[in-house]
Amino acid sequence: MENFADFSQPYEDPEMSQRLAAAQAKARAGGARSAAVRNRFIARGGPEEDAPPLARLLRGGGGKGGAARLKLYLSMLWLSRNEDAPRFDYPAHQWARLLGFDKPDAAGARRIQQALRWLDEQAFVRLQHRQGAPSAVHLLSDAGTGRPYEAPGPAMKRLSRAQKQEHFYVQLPAGLWTQGWVMELSGAAIAMYLVVLHEKRGEEKTVWLSPRIGQERYDLSDETRRKGLNELADHRLVSVRRRPVHQGLFEDHFRSRNVYDLNPEDLDRYEPGQARPAWA
Repeated sequence: MENFADFSQPYEDPEMSQRLAAAQAKARAGGARSAAVRNRFIARGGPEEDAPPLARLLRGGGGKGGAARLKLYLSMLWLSRNEDAPRFDYPAHQWARLLGFDKPDAAGARRIQQALRWLDEQAFVRLQHRQGAPSAVHLLSDAGTGRPYEAPGPAMKRLSRAQKQEHFYVQLPAGLWTQGWVMELSGAAIAMYLVVLHEKRGEEKTVWLSPRIGQERYDLSDETRRKGLNELADHRLVSVRRRPVHQGLFEDHFRSRNVYDLNPEDLDRYEPGQARPAWA
């Protein structure tokens, strides 16, 4: 893996942060157009299964650690697109800059180190400690199996149709990093963005996310669901509409519910706070 510092470039805009420049330079230097995130990372495969990795990362240990773990792990998926058994040698302060953490050389670096220790303990990465150098980070499966990471795209090409389902994935746009959204959005908002992507599965449709679906399929609390969707709506990364729903076969009245839609290209087109056209 390349070192972020190798991509440092001068920018005309003196306001541009070093961390955003690092992400944009990574994309220009051949970085992935998107992060491949397995469906099994986001949702349960069945009602009998334990909490999916997304929920485990977000709430494990409480506090703000969940957001740090989620952003860090997704960043590894983005940087390792189409690679098997990737390894990262970046020092903690570089990860902290990429993710927009305050005081990246001190408190921000400590947040990264804490996140890495948790990910190692829970078998999402394997840390290889090295004397006098940053620990090498070996990425493990985003399905939460503890096995070495295997890129889902190449895996699906070599497997039979019956074996492919384990590797189905959604594509999280690179703009999460290159446009600075990873620094702006909370862990709940990023989690719900993944949930809406998973619900859509590449289809042109709106999504309804009931509390029951949030709990049974994703193991996410009502608070996380509401907070994340409201934040995405405030940033206009999802559109929200009210849709009438018939109450039953023998009832004449309707109730309404919120349905959600998104255009994943908006993450690549716009930066936080940037003016944009109204939703069509």
